[in-house]
Amino acid sequence: MKLVLIAALFTMAYAAPAAEQNDVLNYLTQFGYLEAAQLHNRLSVVEAVKKLQNMAHIPETGVIDQATIEFTNKPRCGVPDFVNGQPRAARNVAWSKRNITYHIGKKTLDLTEEQYADNMKLALDTWANYVNLHFERVSDVKSADIISFFGAGDHGCGYPFDGPNGVLAHAFFPQHGDIHFDNDEKWNLGGVNGYDFFSVALHELGHSLGLEHSSVKEAVMYPTYSVWSKLHKDDIDRIQKLYP
Repeated sequence: MKLVLIAALFTMAYAAPAAEQNDVLNYLTQFGYLEAAQLHNRLSVVEAVKKLQNMAHIPETGVIDQATIEFTNKPRCGVPDFVNGQPRAARNVAWSKRNITYHIGKKTLDLTEEQYADNMKLALDTWANYVNLHFERVSDVKSADIISFFGAGDHGCGYPFDGPNGVLAHAFFPQHGDIHFDNDEKWNLGGVNGYDFFSVALHELGHSLGLEHSSVKEAVMYPTYSVWSKLHKDDIDRIQKLYP
């Protein structure tokens, strides 16, 4: 449900129409830059906008300008970047074991069973190339550490998807590493006229293994969508720190 704000209270903080301002404010609360209770505190809003602009690598003016709006309109991961405005780094947690099982559940019509399975394995192997982890696919969902499936809207986890071109997927951290992909998106391999499944799976598996978002724009763990073929040095350094 969208939050309602009387924009006139914060005229100096905005340089955009009220509807777009409210969309940005919703983004700030949804992804952890600002607590909902702080929405009527102009100073808190300005600081949250600056924090968002820092993540977006645009000038930190504290003003909701066009560049800020454009960043918030980019498709992205549904995992929040902060917790009530605070860094999530302290929440990084590794699996307590090195043999991790995974189960592949409901697929999208955009991919074949083989494409779904092969690209999940490829994404897991990409992370495993840099850490001492072993992944085994299991058919029994109850024995799986990581369960992946495609769902749409309210798909049962308490974090409903928002339809096309918004949140593409989300994942949970150890010791519960499930991944959900939005079935309302257009999926493919390569990212032309749709979203590259491998790239999104690679990102979400980073969360399943314990990594938070990165502020390094070129990193796989940066919150907005890009097409990746390999991990960035920042991803490698962080996963190896988590699994020394």
